[in-house]
Order: sequence, then structure tokens, then C-alpha cells
Amino acid sequence: MDGFEGALKAAQPVSEDIRDGLLEPFITATGTALREMAGIEVTVETVCQTTLGHALGDIAAVIRLGPTNEGFLVLSFPEPTAAALAARILAGVSQEMDETLTRDCVGEIANVIVGQTKALLAGTPHRFTFSLPQAVVSAPEFRPPPGLPALVVAFGSEQGGFALELFLKP
Repeated sequence: MDGFEGALKAAQPVSEDIRDGLLEPFITATGTALREMAGIEVTVETVCQTTLGHALGDIAAVIRLGPTNEGFLVLSFPEPTAAALAARILAGVSQEMDETLTRDCVGEIANVIVGQTKALLAGTPHRFTFSLPQAVVSAPEFRPPPGLPALVVAFGSEQGGFALELFLKP
């Protein structure tokens, strides 16, 4: 989980209803997006619920959710994982890889994931609208509203671990 263990130590399990009805479309979309964009397979390492004061990882794409299920989707990566994924996705780009390009790529990964998730959730009680991603240089700078619970899916891949976090109003 690339350093997420400490932050998730006090986490609680997620009910089967929440995992199947809400999180599974996000999990499926994440796997599909990274398979298509980066040619990699991801595995689910942990699914839990916790209260976090900030996003996990080093770099995060933050997307506002609304209107009925208000909250945030945060796709967060340790710096080495974000850079490795960006290098794979942008392998044909002649521009030199730098922090800005990596952040833009993280934002695009999140954008593809939410687009696919929106389609998977159509016709369910968990419909969302999504904003455009706002890349955050330092994930800990993202501060959700106090007390907002987080549903966390920690993924593993050959490039490293990362997390999808849903901060939703109960």
C-alpha cells in the first residue's frame, strides 16, 4: 500500500452493500482506465472506511461530487507511482517528463475513471455529477470538511500502490 498502512490503521471494514453498490463501479472503472491508458493491471489491496484529515499519498487529483451525494473523489499517488504511470501513459510524448506533466496526467487518469464510473452508476441510486479534476501538488493539502467519512480503496500495481478515496456526506 506504499505507506498508507499507518493512515488506515484505525479503518473499519465496509459493508457488502456499500462495496457492491457504490465502490465496485469505481474499482471496475479504475482497473479499466489503467489497463487502457497505461497497459497495467491493478489489484485491490484494501477496502475500508475511515476518517482522514487529508488525502493520502503525495499527489492527488480532487474531483467534486454532487448534487445528491455531495463530497469529493480523491485519486492519490505516492510521487514515484505517479511518475511511473505518467511515463507509461505519455511514452510517445516528446516533451520531457516533469512535475507539471505528471500532475496533468494524474488529473486525466482521474477524469477517465470518473467518466467510466458515471456510466456504470447510471440508473442506480448512486448517480453523481463530477467537476473537472483539480490536481494537487501535495495530497495532504486537501482538507475535506471536518468529520466527513472516507471510503478508501487502496490499489496495488507493478508501478506501486495508490488510493481512491471517496469523501461523502452520510
